[in-house]
Amino acid sequence: MTNTIFPSRTPTQPEPALAEPLEAMHRRTMLRLALASGALSLAPAAWAQGGTPKRGGTLTIGADADPIGLDPVTVTAFSSFDFTSLLYTGLLRWNAEMKIEPDLATGYLTPDDTTYIFRLRQGVKFHNGQPFSAEDVKHTFERILDPSNTAPNANLFSGIKAVTVVDPHTVKFELKAPSATFLSYLATNPMGSIAPRGVNDLKTKPVGTGPFVFDSYEPNQQLTLKRNPDYYEQGQPYLDTVVFKFFKDQGSLASALRSKAIDMTWFKDPKVSAQIVKTTRDLVSAPGKTSRTFPVWMNVQAKPFNDVRVRRALSLASDRKACLQTVLGGSGKVGAMVPESQVGGYDGVSPMPYYKHDIAGAKKLLAEAGHPNGIDLGDYIVVAANALDVQCAQILQQQWAAAGIKVNLKPMETAPLLSTWLKGDFGLLSVALAWSADPDVIVSRLSSAHPHGKAMGMDDAALDKMIVDARSILDNGKRAAAYQAIQKHIAEQAYILQIYQYPLRWEAWRGYVKGYVPLAANIRSFVRTTWLDQ
Repeated sequence: MTNTIFPSRTPTQPEPALAEPLEAMHRRTMLRLALASGALSLAPAAWAQGGTPKRGGTLTIGADADPIGLDPVTVTAFSSFDFTSLLYTGLLRWNAEMKIEPDLATGYLTPDDTTYIFRLRQGVKFHNGQPFSAEDVKHTFERILDPSNTAPNANLFSGIKAVTVVDPHTVKFELKAPSATFLSYLATNPMGSIAPRGVNDLKTKPVGTGPFVFDSYEPNQQLTLKRNPDYYEQGQPYLDTVVFKFFKDQGSLASALRSKAIDMTWFKDPKVSAQIVKTTRDLVSAPGKTSRTFPVWMNVQAKPFNDVRVRRALSLASDRKACLQTVLGGSGKVGAMVPESQVGGYDGVSPMPYYKHDIAGAKKLLAEAGHPNGIDLGDYIVVAANALDVQCAQILQQQWAAAGIKVNLKPMETAPLLSTWLKGDFGLLSVALAWSADPDVIVSRLSSAHPHGKAMGMDDAALDKMIVDARSILDNGKRAAAYQAIQKHIAEQAYILQIYQYPLRWEAWRGYVKGYVPLAANIRSFVRTTWLDQ
């Protein structure tokens, strides 16, 4: 048996021991995660800001998109994750170094490779005053796995065989097979976030156990959160109020930060970020992590995308290096399905099938597919709110035209675009992928069992097996090799076109904002430890 015990940081009351049969089990291996107490889990860079945390005040954050739903079980849009990360918590979480640490759980036992028994904090309350217990954990995962809820993460947790309430403060997960991804998924907000039983309409009236409570939301204007007085980490959060103000363009965000109309924001464009840091005093900035990829998704069940020769022609007609240089000024790398920051991530250097820019080869494949005079592929849908995505799509449109491939660029607002993607009502569509808890999150989108895989007509038994097999590989070296093989298979079949990988955001905040730590996950969960030196 493997036994992992997390030291409780700031329990609201003493934790009882597990039942005697569990404690008496023979321990084969002891694993421990490096943990610290409360805010001491912050990275050294945060403490270098100096000073003693002060309570009170309002932090105003400039945001570039409204939330699209706040129910952690059903939410799909990355624009919602900033908010869910402050409203909800899970059994585990990522610390400042992106290592897993306990949150609503204080420890766990693993009697075998497919069983996890979690001990839970006591005295925790949801924002509506309802006590948190193991029943809420069971309820949350039953909602995720209920097909009627069409939860986007149901496929990621499909390896769960059963969730059992041992007692009010102990819950047991039984898996169908060993999983290298399970704990990472549990630690990631919102996919591992716990929602209360008996509460409806979480989409617009969220109720969690997080450090902040939902107060109000004015679409296209602002969303306001208030300090949770019952939050279980002693002394946190320091702020009384967090206000997210919504801006539709990078220039407005930059102006608001310069004038101190907002205290913190992030930028999508590295050129904009570099300029404001250069021209604004008393500004702290943090470079992003290479965690985002820009793909072109294809509906492989619809003509002519059901012909691999057409898909391969598109890949050969794409000059990825030119896109990277023009759009990002070289601030990134040519990409594949998994970015280099992940296990098995693509380094942008190794050969990948059909990545060579070859106009003549693209025309030859089109002719073989019955299109010697070129082809019109119809609408190419792209996120209107992301200027970098639109710019890259425009460059691709020009590159493809050189090979006789015509597309109509169609920018679309985020909410209808995501709906279109999930319904499979598209031919070509670009939605850039943000940081993910595990490479499995990324490649699973091309599984025939995943909602997005179903929507685009994926039916590749060999790929499905490769994805499932990779989930159970516990050795990181072997996992890396497995995901590299998966990416080559995807590129060989040209199911999607991966153009480049780059940092998702470039963060910036005023110097009086203390205790904040940017995460590779690009969510602001460390607002819970942020304070204002004013």
